[in-house]
Amino acid sequence: MKAKRLVTILVVLSCTWLHAQVNPAVSDSIGIKLPAADSLAKIADDSLRAAILRTSLESRLPPDTTRTISFSKDSLDAPVDYSARDSMIYDIAGQKIHLFGDANVKYNTITLKAGHIVFDWQTSIVTAEGIPDSLGRPSGLPEFQDGDQSFTARQMRYNFKTRKGVVYDVTTKQNDVVVLGKKSKFVTGEPSADTTKTNDYIFSEDAIFTTCTDPEPHFGIRSKRQKIIPNKLVVVGPSNLQIMNVPTPLWLPFGFFPISRGRRSGLMFPRDYEYSDQWGFGLRDIGWFFPLGEHVNLTLTANVYLKGTWGINAASQYRKRYKYNGNLAVGYDVRRQEDSEGVITRPTSFSLRWSHSQDRSAHPINTFGGSINFQINSFQSRVYNDAASVLQNQLNSNFSFSRNWQDKPFNLNVAFSHSQNTRTSEMTVNFPTFQFQTQTLYPFRRKERTGGERWYETITLRYTNEARSTFRGPDTTFFSQETFNKAQYGAKHDITSGTSFKLFKYFNLNPGVSYREVWYFKSFDREYIPGLNVKTDTTEQGIITRDTISYGSWRDTTVSGFKSYRTLNASLSLTTQVFGTVRFKKGWLRGLRHVIKPSVGFNFSPNYLNPGLGYFREVPDTLNPIESDRYTIFRDGIYGAPPESGRQMALNYSLNNIFEAKVYSRKDSTEKKVKLFDNIILNGSYNFAADSLKWSQVTMGGTTRLFKGMTTLGMSAVFDPYIMEADSRGFMRRVNKTAWRTNGRLVEFVNANVRLNTSISVEKIRELFEGKESEVVEDVEADRRRREEEADKEETDFLSLFDNFRINHNISFDLRRLPSGRDTFMITTNSIDMQGNIKLTANWNINIGRIGYDFSRKSLTYPSLGFSRDLHCWEMGMNWAPTRGTYSFFIQVKPGTLGFLKLPYQRNNADGLLTF
Repeated sequence: MKAKRLVTILVVLSCTWLHAQVNPAVSDSIGIKLPAADSLAKIADDSLRAAILRTSLESRLPPDTTRTISFSKDSLDAPVDYSARDSMIYDIAGQKIHLFGDANVKYNTITLKAGHIVFDWQTSIVTAEGIPDSLGRPSGLPEFQDGDQSFTARQMRYNFKTRKGVVYDVTTKQNDVVVLGKKSKFVTGEPSADTTKTNDYIFSEDAIFTTCTDPEPHFGIRSKRQKIIPNKLVVVGPSNLQIMNVPTPLWLPFGFFPISRGRRSGLMFPRDYEYSDQWGFGLRDIGWFFPLGEHVNLTLTANVYLKGTWGINAASQYRKRYKYNGNLAVGYDVRRQEDSEGVITRPTSFSLRWSHSQDRSAHPINTFGGSINFQINSFQSRVYNDAASVLQNQLNSNFSFSRNWQDKPFNLNVAFSHSQNTRTSEMTVNFPTFQFQTQTLYPFRRKERTGGERWYETITLRYTNEARSTFRGPDTTFFSQETFNKAQYGAKHDITSGTSFKLFKYFNLNPGVSYREVWYFKSFDREYIPGLNVKTDTTEQGIITRDTISYGSWRDTTVSGFKSYRTLNASLSLTTQVFGTVRFKKGWLRGLRHVIKPSVGFNFSPNYLNPGLGYFREVPDTLNPIESDRYTIFRDGIYGAPPESGRQMALNYSLNNIFEAKVYSRKDSTEKKVKLFDNIILNGSYNFAADSLKWSQVTMGGTTRLFKGMTTLGMSAVFDPYIMEADSRGFMRRVNKTAWRTNGRLVEFVNANVRLNTSISVEKIRELFEGKESEVVEDVEADRRRREEEADKEETDFLSLFDNFRINHNISFDLRRLPSGRDTFMITTNSIDMQGNIKLTANWNINIGRIGYDFSRKSLTYPSLGFSRDLHCWEMGMNWAPTRGTYSFFIQVKPGTLGFLKLPYQRNNADGLLTF
């Protein structure tokens, strides 16, 4: 309204000025000295001075003069603001304003920018077009914006009164959809309650609908008529798919494409269309998206094939700020399988994945969260073909609720845990697991201490209680009654107490005692049933032979009822540290350091084999009834059984060695500490209470890192002070004969193991050969992620293409002493694999998901190969898994509104396994 009044006042001002040339008394009567005619344009061009002039006119015009000014009923209801960088020309006679150079007109929510704008205040029509630049190229093309809607065009006209316009060679974008039309008409509705949004409609002729952002689109759906409802829908008439402006045989009689912003319910187009010899024609991942309220999204998708294979998946994401977030995915799959004999089966599989995380600020004392990954019948390896899904054979879940009382020294934890091996199909579920425990308590510490701390004030006490139910069984029959019948239940109570003293300044004395009580509600019983089992055979000569296999059998039963056992352990240990250092003044090696951590301890525990306790029982052996076989009634208990080692009054010894070096770095002239060997440990014990075999086996082990952390070397070995002999069954057992008295050796070699695990990138190998200084890798996974983030740097030579490749090699050597006395050397593990990507150009990429070779099994380790090509608005790719005989090739529009336009060709794992 103000802009309209401004224009009207300018007209009145012009007429008044013309009249003042004839009658100067007019100017004197209103008290304003009007400028000369040649300076009027300058005043009008200065928006600030025009505003001052308008205000002065409104306040100083005589009453009779203002009454002669009337406003049309068709005048605009809001001011029109306009400006230009170069110049503004006012055509008083034609009632037009010409704006040149970065012209801008704003009215309500409408903003128009162009190189040249003509505003006709008589008709309220604005015309905009570009102007040629110094080279004759078009510039300053009209840009129209109404709220959150905008488009560009070669030329346009818009009527502020009717809110209708016509544009030529228009380009508009709705979300990721670009519409290019030869001629379009648009209507802007009345603004909604949100002034940034209006109810608009766009009608286009001969337009192309695409997601390509190139000025000359590489593809699109061309139609003669289109209607666009911004932020809602695009409706097209008969349409033809064009690629590189070449029509294709694909026609659509009509179509509609949702372009809603934000969260809206809608159809999920299929991810793949495929044909399978086993399953027939099918669609993958077709479904519907549901926004459930403010905080939850739900996606339901299905895989459907004509011959009866189908699957359904539900995926949900939820988030509440400052409270929690998580995601849930459930899948069920039915697969049709036909063997070579024509027998058809339809095995089913199931998957449940849930991840929940609670925000730290959600609750001061309660915490709830974790992850669940549960499958039945190898769901992910059946449904997916990528290496990560196929090769993952161990699944684990952990979910818990915990409560920590404020100002209280205890906490409660309720947990669910699960482990599953997809190769053996064995699954173990622990639920529920209740755990109540106290923090470390100091029962003898004074509340108000005066003077120093007394020795008994350092005594600690801690209590832990746990109750658990455990279910075990194959995943295919896990939810059967048999699994619940075999479930194990139990509870345990642990009380520990200890303290630490400083002796002679350099020694630490650590006494401690622990008590455990375990409750079970089932026990194990074994009964010997006499009965001769004879195997009869007839030789070729007709001689009948009889061989006694056993003299009886065992009958194992599970007995319901409460059973418990208790254990007690007391210990005393003395530890110290010894340091040895050698310094060198010259050379790259500046020092060596040897840290020895000796430990001597004494341990006592009672004899749990005492028949009076009833923890262990004996039954006749089935092969030799004269001998007896011992078993515990707590067999298969979730908290184990009491130790069978008898009374323990053992002296324990341990020697831990750490070797370090200091090397001089020429790069920064500093000395750096390098670990040569980590924790080379030698330990064993001597049991004074044992009647034989008092010495335990001696174990030794250690680790170190080589090649600046790229290779980890692990070593372990076992030695025995006693020799081994065969018993009546032929099994090798330790006997009470020392190796020193028998063979003149202090200990006998039992076995040894050496493990080498190497993880190295091609970039690291280059640095080693080039002699570059490189940092020691402490976290291999973090180093890999860091290098991937730097992968986009400019390539300098051919080998740099492989910098993102990582090579992993695992080898394990075993050396064992056989009963015959011979040492046998074996390579138990020897495999190598690599993975990474080669970025040949900015658009070409070769992916090696995983390819390797297992030298022990003499087979490839599930190679997964592929490549991808960025085609601007399209993408092309191929993936191949030769182990399963599967492959896929696709050319498709990049994910978005038109992401359903694709040409897939693939073979699934059912057809691949059938023909491979």
